[in-house]
Amino acid sequence: MAEAVLETGIDPDDPDALVLAVVIDPAGSAGERALVALGDLCYPDEDTGAYYILGTDAFADRRIEDGEVIVDIVTYPEVLTGIGVAAQFPPYDAETVLLLRATGETEHDTLPAATLVFTTPIDELTDNEDEQPYVLAPPPGERHAAEKVRP
Repeated sequence: MAEAVLETGIDPDDPDALVLAVVIDPAGSAGERALVALGDLCYPDEDTGAYYILGTDAFADRRIEDGEVIVDIVTYPEVLTGIGVAAQFPPYDAETVLLLRATGETEHDTLPAATLVFTTPIDELTDNEDEQPYVLAPPPGERHAAEKVRP
């Protein structure tokens, strides 16, 4: 089951940076498997080692409520068709579907600009290249403010 983690100490280059991570199991739910398939659409950033999923392919709608961080990972039906994912997902709004919702407890009250998706549990991360995250943009309406902040 996907889990949301909002804490410092995840980024080895900046241990004090607050990071929002979603940890998924590549063999888990249909949404987790679909998110792994979306990885085929990622483009790599050689400077950061991260893989970016374009906001036109998927995005992360995030919020904090009563000490809980909630991350909805959302995509478009035509994107799923394009990558061969046949599973049905509930509508998120008129144009998108909800791939998965991840939640977790937090003591923080702010969110960083980007959401990182890991297929390795946070406490097991190493410097292994296979453990580099996918980076999801915020929803379309929040992107302009987030563009000024690096993930």
